[in-house]
Amino acid sequence: MTPAAVLTLAACGAGGLDRPSAEACDALSAWAAAGSPADRRDEVTARIDDLLGGSTASPLVDPFERFRDTRESDLDHAAVVEAGANFLRACGDRGWEPAEG
Repeated sequence: MTPAAVLTLAACGAGGLDRPSAEACDALSAWAAAGSPADRRDEVTARIDDLLGGSTASPLVDPFERFRDTRESDLDHAAVVEAGANFLRACGDRGWEPAEG
């Protein structure tokens, strides 16, 4: 591998999120952009859970667990939306940016 390629690969990781974590951010962002539909929450939660896997290394595990464990039956939809916003804030804090469009 050339030194330039090594530097390029190192720069890719500078954001602090691996690809599955960034895809998890994309998935929740798409759900939020669609108006945070309650009937799709289980689907997006399962998708993010799959992406993050059993990782304890991702900086998104804790915010995701808070989102996942916030139940509308216990609280209200606003609490679920807020937990999702906190997850997206954690994504942004690590250099992730929502896709344009």
